[in-house]
Amino acid sequence: DNAMVFAFQKAEDVLPYLNDRCVYLVGMMGSGKTTVGKIIAEVLGYSFFDSDKLVEQSVGIPSVAEIFQVHSEAFFRDNESEVLRDLSSMHRLIVATGGGAVIRPINWSYMRKGLTIWLDVPLDALARRIAAVGTASRPLLHQESGDPYAKAYAKLTALFEQRMDSYANADARVSLEIFT
Repeated sequence: DNAMVFAFQKAEDVLPYLNDRCVYLVGMMGSGKTTVGKIIAEVLGYSFFDSDKLVEQSVGIPSVAEIFQVHSEAFFRDNESEVLRDLSSMHRLIVATGGGAVIRPINWSYMRKGLTIWLDVPLDALARRIAAVGTASRPLLHQESGDPYAKAYAKLTALFEQRMDSYANADARVSLEIFT
């Protein structure tokens, strides 16, 4: 359709600027990093990687939620840093990072070798989306009982307050409104 044609035309303008560097998408869980990343990769002719999936593969556990449960968040974050280190030596990749990847300064040293883009989505839109699909795959949200939207919104707000300054380190910020 016309949007994809436009995107491919714009890609020609962007490619020389990227100079084969990787693009790292950062942002809160549910902000669309994987969806947007796959589209950008297709448009630019880059390969797409989801850092969470690479961690799951490297530790042999099929979900981030299970890694948190079996090991710990710290174990997951250590493996996430190793994955980002490995990816940082490559070229022409679009990488969807985990929502908390921005917390560790070492991860920024890896991502700085490329271009970082913060996908900034309003918290109420994220909470609506996550409440609609459930929190089982979101280990930092999957705890208490109660209203799914209120729970998700409260936890997302707390996480965002911890991470906001880190997200703001990105080279670019794209404000998105998600329609559920």
